[in-house]
Amino acid sequence: MNTAYIGRVRRTMALLMLALALGGCGTADTGSRPAVSVQAAEPQRAELDWREFHPARIGQRLVFEVETLAVTLDGWSARIAVTNHTDLRFEIETGPGDYSFGLMLFPTGDLKTVQEANRQGVLPAIRRAVELEPAPPTFLQPGQTWRTTMSAPGSLVDGSWVRVVFGTFVGEKDAPDEFKRVVWFTDHAYHL
Repeated sequence: MNTAYIGRVRRTMALLMLALALGGCGTADTGSRPAVSVQAAEPQRAELDWREFHPARIGQRLVFEVETLAVTLDGWSARIAVTNHTDLRFEIETGPGDYSFGLMLFPTGDLKTVQEANRQGVLPAIRRAVELEPAPPTFLQPGQTWRTTMSAPGSLVDGSWVRVVFGTFVGEKDAPDEFKRVVWFTDHAYHL
C-alpha cells in the first residue's frame, strides 16, 4: 500500500480520536467527569501572601513572595517579589531559557506529585510572563528586594492548580551549589 496514504489515514484517525475525547463523545457513562477540562477559568482575584525560602528559612537564602494572582477575561497577572538575603550578587535571566518567570498549571495541588514530575523531568510547560513591570535589575544585590507585576495574555484552564515560577537566578563567581542556578516554582498552589 501507499505509505503516504497510510500516514494520512493514521493522522485522520488520531485527530478523530482527539476530537471525540475532547468533545466527551463516545462515553456511555454520562455521570462521569471528562478526562480533560478545556474550559477557561472565570475571572478571579486572590490575595495569596505566599512566602517561601531557598534553601532554608534561616541563614543565607532567597525569599520568594507571591502577593496576588488575578485571572481576567483576556489574561492573567501576579504580583511577586524576590529578596536576596545572601552575601552574593545574582544575575536575573529572563531570556529564552528552559525556565523564566510565569505560571505552571497542574492537574493536582499535591506537592509530592510535582516533586516527582520534577525528578523525572516531566514538568508542564511554563505559561511565560510577557511583561514584568517594573523590569528586573540586571543584578539582585545582597539585601535587595525586587517587586514586580508579571502578566501575560491567554486563558488558564479551569480546575487546574497554579504554581508561580521564578527564574532564573545565577549566583556570581564562587557561589555554593545551591546558589549557582536557582529556578523556583512555588510549593503553594492556587486552585482555579
